[in-house]
Amino acid sequence: MKTIVTHLSPDLDAIASVWLIKKYLPDWNGAQIKFVPSGTTLDDQLPDSDKNIIHVDTGLGKFDHHQTNDYTSATKLVYKYLVGRDFVEEKEIKPLEKIVEYVNSTDHFAEVFYSEPADDRYDFMIRQLVDGLKVINREELKLIEIVFQLLEAVLIVFKNKVSAEEEIKNGYVFKSYLGKSLALESKNEEAVKFALKKGFALVIRRHPEVGFTRIKTLPDKKLSLKPVYEEILKLDKKGSWFFHVSGHMLLNGSSGNPKLIPTPLSLNKIIEIVKSIR
Repeated sequence: MKTIVTHLSPDLDAIASVWLIKKYLPDWNGAQIKFVPSGTTLDDQLPDSDKNIIHVDTGLGKFDHHQTNDYTSATKLVYKYLVGRDFVEEKEIKPLEKIVEYVNSTDHFAEVFYSEPADDRYDFMIRQLVDGLKVINREELKLIEIVFQLLEAVLIVFKNKVSAEEEIKNGYVFKSYLGKSLALESKNEEAVKFALKKGFALVIRRHPEVGFTRIKTLPDKKLSLKPVYEEILKLDKKGSWFFHVSGHMLLNGSSGNPKLIPTPLSLNKIIEIVKSIR
């Protein structure tokens, strides 16, 4: 029986290492997980002596970083091993690199160098949540199961982010009455968020298949989509549009309501409308 061994009361580095092995190492998805006191090995064996047993973050084996002063971690060591043997698909390398870098940096307490490091927003990060989950779940396997789901969710988020970066490069950049603006066809809502974070004042996203269109601005009180909304209503008598009270969101369609009707206006026509406003 293949077995992955890590230390009792596992931290994020230990859990992420196990997750990587079970997810990407061939034939290890069904491996059992066992726990030992930190620094020790299963049954006091040499850490890398049995090909069916992998130790991570404990036992001073090839996937334990406690014998070196290098800026590394068990997660980073496992990741490099997997990538070096082409066990990770090319499309997942960039998203995984972001996860590995986060785990590695927080394992070295690098968040102390964040801007306003004591701010509450950082306590919503996975590393902090693991500490809270340990109190709620005394069973290590239950803890790992929950954090595995969080890591899978983060991987999806980072896949969308990497995709968003590429989609923005292919978008149409123009100047509107609100400033630097972007229009693109994409299924990825993260592209809108990422574009706004990168400094665009207004972003239009049209779903290439369904046709639903969303227009958003930075959450600045000086910015409003009301003029766009008024002009669109003059031309579109069919599509379902929702103008948010904040003035920062003009939404056509929603995954929460399949009965809404996509706008018949093309992306180019909506760009034209936005450009016409002075």
